[in-house]
Amino acid sequence: MSLARIYAIALNTYREAVRDKVLFGVLVLAAAVLALTLALGELSLDQQMRVVTDLGLASISLFSVTIAIFLGSSLLYKEIERKTLYVILPKPIARFEFLLGKYLGIVVTCAVFIAIMGALQLLVTAIQAGASTALVVAVPAASAVALGMGFLLSKDRTVVVPIWSLLALGASVWVCSTVDVELFRLLASLALNLGEVLILSAVALLFSSFSTPFLTGAFTFGVWLVGRSAHDMVAMKTRVLSPTTQSILGWLAEVVPNFNLFVPGRTTLVSTGGGAGAPLAYVATTLGYALLYAGMTLALAAFIFRRRDFL
Repeated sequence: MSLARIYAIALNTYREAVRDKVLFGVLVLAAAVLALTLALGELSLDQQMRVVTDLGLASISLFSVTIAIFLGSSLLYKEIERKTLYVILPKPIARFEFLLGKYLGIVVTCAVFIAIMGALQLLVTAIQAGASTALVVAVPAASAVALGMGFLLSKDRTVVVPIWSLLALGASVWVCSTVDVELFRLLASLALNLGEVLILSAVALLFSSFSTPFLTGAFTFGVWLVGRSAHDMVAMKTRVLSPTTQSILGWLAEVVPNFNLFVPGRTTLVSTGGGAGAPLAYVATTLGYALLYAGMTLALAAFIFRRRDFL
C-alpha cells in the first residue's frame, strides 16, 4: 500500500468536492439555520441557551449527514461516468487504494464542514451567553482576513480551507471560554458528529461500489434512518408490532450501525462529578466504534469494488 498514492487521490477527491456548488449551498443554508437559532431561542421561556445549543448541534448533524450521503453517492460514480477511472486503474495503483483515497477525501471534506459550522455554533452560543461584543466581532473579522490572506499567498486555495477551519474553530473555542457555557459538551458533540460521518461515508461508498447514485443515496439514507430508530423500536413494548416484525428489527439493530450513539442525551456529555472522565471515555469508545465499523465496511466495499468488471 502506497500512502503517496492514497494521499494524491484523497487530495483530488477533496478538491473536486469543495468545488461543487451544492456544497456551498448547504454551507450557506446551515449557517443561516445557526443564526436563526438565536431568534428561536428568544421565543422560548427561560430556555434560550438550551434551544440555541440543541437546535444548532442538531442542524450541524443533519447537514453533515446530508453532505456525507451526497458525496459518497456521487463522487465514485462520476469517476466511472467520466471514464477517468479507466485511465487511473491501469496505472500501478490498487483498487482498494483508490477507494481508500476517495473515502479519506470525503471524510476530510465533511470534517472541514463540521469545523466551520462548529466555529459558527460556538460563536452563536457565546453571543447567547453574553460574550464581549468586541470579541464576537473581532474574531470573525480576523478569521475572514486570515482566509483572504491565505487565498492570496497560497498557490493551492483548496488546501488553505482545512487549516483555516481548524484555526477558526480554535478561535471560537477561545471566545466561548470567556463565558459560562458547556464547552466540553459542544466540542464532544462535534467529535461524535465526525464519528457518524466516518461510518456513513463508508456505507455510501459500499453501495456506490455496485449501484447508481440515486439508489446509493436511498440505501445510505435508509441505513442511517434504521440506525437511528431500530434500537428504540426494539426496546418499545407495544402490541402494534408483530413478533416477526420485532425479530426483524432486532436483527437490523445488530447489523446496521447504531447511530444513536452519536447523538446521546445532554447528561451523557455533561460531567456531574467535577471532571470530564466519564464523558471523555464515552466519546473515545464511540469514536473507536466508528473507526472499527467504518474499517469493516470499507473492507467489504474494497472486496466488491475489486471484483467489479469495468470493461
